[in-house]
Amino acid sequence: MTTHPEATSADATTRRANTVKHRMDRVQTLPRLSLGEKCIPGGSAALLSDGMVKVSVITPVYNGAKYLGPALDSVLAQTMRSWELIVVDDGSTDATPDLLQRYTDPRIVKVRQEHSGEAAARNAGLRCATGEYVGFLDADDLLLPNALADLTAFLEQHPACDVVYADGYVRDENERYVTRLSDYRPGRYTGDVLEPMTLTSCVISLTCLLARRATIEERDISFDRQLVIGPDWDFCIQLARHGRFGYLDVLTCVYRVHQTNITRTSGRHRRDEDLILVRAKVLNAAWFSELSVPTRRQLCYQLLIDLLTGQPGRQRAVMESQPFRSLPVVEQAALVRHVAAAYILRGTENEFALHCLREAQRLRPRDRKTNTLLRITQWRFGKQAVPGLLRLWRLCRRAAHGLLTVGQHRPKPPPATLRPAGE
Repeated sequence: MTTHPEATSADATTRRANTVKHRMDRVQTLPRLSLGEKCIPGGSAALLSDGMVKVSVITPVYNGAKYLGPALDSVLAQTMRSWELIVVDDGSTDATPDLLQRYTDPRIVKVRQEHSGEAAARNAGLRCATGEYVGFLDADDLLLPNALADLTAFLEQHPACDVVYADGYVRDENERYVTRLSDYRPGRYTGDVLEPMTLTSCVISLTCLLARRATIEERDISFDRQLVIGPDWDFCIQLARHGRFGYLDVLTCVYRVHQTNITRTSGRHRRDEDLILVRAKVLNAAWFSELSVPTRRQLCYQLLIDLLTGQPGRQRAVMESQPFRSLPVVEQAALVRHVAAAYILRGTENEFALHCLREAQRLRPRDRKTNTLLRITQWRFGKQAVPGLLRLWRLCRRAAHGLLTVGQHRPKPPPATLRPAGE
């Protein structure tokens, strides 16, 4: 992975230029929106001298009147003037429609649709977008005044980059700034960021991201309507699959954490199911085999151990799938053994755990860890001894890992307010 890509890509510059006519035609003929949606185009105040909008900011909102006003005001306060703000009201039943009527700036595009979910609302915004660049702002977040100017300048100076992301503040429901988004990121990734993007949603927040609209349209990138939790992560994975990322070490947004965040109100079960779906999409993608072995192994571990433990039928389906079987045998065996160990620690699904140990042994007959576990489980007091031995072994592994990574950057765990209610 590179750091800050140089502005030396002639191919990228040519590709941008070839899309200008397509953009101008599209401005004149916006597609009709389904579900009773209506686009109210912005006025000439949003345009550059060549008739183009520089940045389209998309804001989906559903019953968000409490926070929507400050979000809209933060766009109006931008130091860069060439933007359009596309607000998609996803069938709100609170004061959101009345609030929107009070905003008369011609650069604000108002879209109303039947309640269809956040992903559908963002897709409606993408269909209306006419800017060269596209950014996103949730109805409860804020852009800092410099955001659009700084992010746009970066992409102007780095034509080889398709996407740029930056840093931002995290503010709690008491309006206190508690930390920064970068504190939760595993690192600052640039260039080809597909591998880290597939493993965690903490790499990027949509609110501090700006992308070239041409990249989104040419690759037909959109938000998955099946997802309630994680459509933004899935969208970023698609961007990472087809584009190069740059990082700007500047604060550009305020991410607000409160009791009505969708992450909290959706509950743990829905969150886990959507996280399973995002990882399953990567696992079943045609390009999964192009990822490195460590990344493929880690994604399978997340799916099998972190998310599917307690669901042996779904675990078996993953372990029998072609993408899993494409892993090196040594990795397959280790993962199957980990599945067995998780059940041994829980004291449940003993038959399935034994089946997994035997499968791991079949894959690697001479693996000492697997053979040791199998032998111990056959002892008279093995069932009581194995969980304790496993816990001790894992404790030693964590201690050794901690010593080896002293001084390295470690992302903070998400704050309690970002976890689903009831956790």
